[in-house]
Amino acid sequence: MGQALPNLNLNEQFNDPRPQAAAAQLYNTYAATINPQNDPQLRQRWLKNHSFNTDTVREILSLPKNTAPNNPQSGGENYYAISFGDLRLISLYVTNLWRIPDPQQRGRFQEKAEDLEHPQDWGYGQMIFESIEAGSPQYQWLVKELNSPEFQLAKYKMVMFHHPPHSLGGNIVPPYTNPVQVIDRTPQGAITAVRYEYPQKDDHIIRDLLPLLEKAGVHLVFYGHTHIWNRFQSATGMNFLESSNVGNSYGAYAGEKTRPLPEKSSEKYVVTGNPNGLAPIAPTLAPIVEYGQPLPYLSSNDITAFSIWDTATGLVSSYRFDTRESNSPVIKFDEFPFNARKS
Repeated sequence: MGQALPNLNLNEQFNDPRPQAAAAQLYNTYAATINPQNDPQLRQRWLKNHSFNTDTVREILSLPKNTAPNNPQSGGENYYAISFGDLRLISLYVTNLWRIPDPQQRGRFQEKAEDLEHPQDWGYGQMIFESIEAGSPQYQWLVKELNSPEFQLAKYKMVMFHHPPHSLGGNIVPPYTNPVQVIDRTPQGAITAVRYEYPQKDDHIIRDLLPLLEKAGVHLVFYGHTHIWNRFQSATGMNFLESSNVGNSYGAYAGEKTRPLPEKSSEKYVVTGNPNGLAPIAPTLAPIVEYGQPLPYLSSNDITAFSIWDTATGLVSSYRFDTRESNSPVIKFDEFPFNARKS
């Protein structure tokens, strides 16, 4: 097998998981060498060891177990629902593999030029780890949870997941959907490019998940993938808060800063701003001001932010402080209440 299946350390595996379907194709190529006896258990073990799985993460981290007695078929620790006093919290498994946007690297939009003739080295774009599409097991579980007494009777309803539905950050592009592989060839059949497109109309979060949460009366959707602080509110009053500015920010794509996008694509991805229609809300108390204008986001590798939901008052407050100064004051820069949801 030579260099076709290199031995990767844990960090390399974390940053470069292989889709299960790609692992199966690779197995079929080398099956005679890998498994000459055609042992089904050996095949299953090989596929597991050479494709994405969450075993190591679940061994390292301890997460809450589902507490919905009428809806026990959760994703174990991958997605679950749990109550804290007046709050019903739903944690969903809505995340995909992060790939670098650099057009010269194995990335979200393309394969590296030197890998074009070596499919075993392809990254296969930004694969989704577990589906939240309508009809998927996770979606069906969520429908049951949203109709459960635990959710229905809760005073406050919160849903959290990793990938942003609304954001000024970079990781909201491309849309949250399965990559469509496009292979460009010369007339003689030689590969000139392996590209990945993400149909905007098929965004699973926007198309399938958010309408479900809106209808159910969710108060807050919380997420953090793009390493900035910003918030939004839908027409029905559902709040969106991204609060993950912890010293590793890639910046907000607002004003003149534009996202790195592929030159060749049938999809017209949004260059700047929030692609999904909602305008960011400027902090209500002490926004950071640049050129005389309050910024509707916080993006800094020195100033970090955290948010607190006080269920006694129904207020969500966001605070910031300068990590360069250990005694710097903590500043409350934004606060908003939960009003009655509009039907």
